[in-house]
Amino acid sequence: MKVDREKKNETDRILLPWISWVIIGLFGFLPSAYPDDDVPGYQRLKAEVVPVEQLFQKVEKEFEGIILELELEEEDLRWIYEVKLLTPQGNVLKIDYDAKSMAVLKVKGQRDHSP
Repeated sequence: MKVDREKKNETDRILLPWISWVIIGLFGFLPSAYPDDDVPGYQRLKAEVVPVEQLFQKVEKEFEGIILELELEEEDLRWIYEVKLLTPQGNVLKIDYDAKSMAVLKVKGQRDHSP
């Protein structure tokens, strides 16, 4: 039993550093999680899409409610922001914005009316 523990300790002493270096080496080759100027397509997308902060400001001006979900999708060679908004009356609106011009393309759902 003592021999088994010694073998295990020796194996751990040899294998653990080797396994650690393999893992560190693999993670060293992963791409960065954040885009930079060298990532293909980043500059093109940056030129074609208004920043999300501006979208939030526009939604707040035009509608009252809480943004539940935001998606950026490419449709028919143009970028579309799809916003799901919960209104104070409990309705959910789906609002599509052109991601470059910020024009409202479509509103689905029941709009709330003032009493």
